[in-house]
Amino acid sequence: LLGENVRLEASHGRNLGAVRADPGQLEQVIVNLAVNARDAMPEGGTLNIQTYAVPAAKAREMRQQILPISDYTALRVSDTGLGIPPDILAKIFEPFFTTKEVGQGTGLGLSVSYFIITNNHKGQMEVQSRPDQGTCFTLRLPLSSATEPNNS
Repeated sequence: LLGENVRLEASHGRNLGAVRADPGQLEQVIVNLAVNARDAMPEGGTLNIQTYAVPAAKAREMRQQILPISDYTALRVSDTGLGIPPDILAKIFEPFFTTKEVGQGTGLGLSVSYFIITNNHKGQMEVQSRPDQGTCFTLRLPLSSATEPNNS
C-alpha cells in the first residue's frame, strides 16, 4: 500500500495495557491513516507507527475535558509529508470533506476512522500538523479488563 518511496518505521512500547478493540475496525483506521500519509508524501518519506502507554497521571496533565482520567494505550501514526494547512485541519473529520480530485476519494476515511475510535472504542483521536512538516495522528484507547463485556 505504501509504495517503494515510503519507508515504514514501527516502534512498540513496553508494558502496554490491553484494550478491547475490534481488530478489523482498528485495521481499517490504520490502513486509512497509512494511505493518507502515502498520498501526502508524493516524493517519498517516512511513515512512523508507534505504540506507547499513557498512564492516568499523564492523561491528567493533558487537561482535556474529552479524555477521562484513566490509563490508555496510544497509537501514533505520523508522516514526513506535506502537512495539512490550518484552514483545512479544522474540517478533516467532517463526512464527505476531501481535498482529493473527483473520483480519487469520498471524504469518508477520516470521519469513519474518527467514529470508530471515539464511538465504537470510547477512545480519542487527535491530529497535529504543520504545512511542510508532516502530520501526526494520535489515538488513545482506554485500557480494558478481561471481565468487561464486549460492547464493540
